[in-house]
Amino acid sequence: MLFGEGEGRRMSGEDAGAPPVRTRRRGAALERAIYEATIAECAESGYGRLTLRGVAERARTGKAALYRRWSTPQDLLLDAFEHVLLPSEELPETGDLREELVAALRRMADALTGRAGPPAMVLLGDLLRHPELIAVFRTRFIEPRLEAIAEILRRAAERGEIPGESASPFAARTGPAQVMMHYLLNGTPPDDRAIEAMVDQVVLPALRAGRRGPGDT
Repeated sequence: MLFGEGEGRRMSGEDAGAPPVRTRRRGAALERAIYEATIAECAESGYGRLTLRGVAERARTGKAALYRRWSTPQDLLLDAFEHVLLPSEELPETGDLREELVAALRRMADALTGRAGPPAMVLLGDLLRHPELIAVFRTRFIEPRLEAIAEILRRAAERGEIPGESASPFAARTGPAQVMMHYLLNGTPPDDRAIEAMVDQVVLPALRAGRRGPGDT
């Protein structure tokens, strides 16, 4: 759990002129407020100008509350992404490949849309210009989500819905690539109807075709 903030407490030192904190928040409530303030601050000012002090002021809490857990704005921002914009929630196991793929791609589209805050793509365009973030973002966010889709494919192969060779890391990228391409071409993430069309017209046919030999038609 996180920390608590007393009602009426003021920031100390250089923050002595800041307005008092008027709410008493602890644990998950304070954590959520800090994460949302971090995303909003980054969206407004950009990653290069993100500071723990700025986040503390926006969240109306003391800087010490942040420094006790995060040593840099980068660490805090990555946690905020994980908890607010790109939560790594378990995908439902329905026993049906189509349903599970639609659910996975819908969750990705929700993050791009900004259902839980500013659109993720708006922030990613800024963040990924900083080399120190690229490898961390790939390892912490992209790879686990592709692995979740690969697991969907492995389960489908075990049930006989698709050939075993279709349950590959490369095949797991097909759906997410369609979502990203839709965003790049249209400027908006796909809606439910578009996601279902991607799954029905592109992803499932490719998965079910599997690997064919030279003499196959």
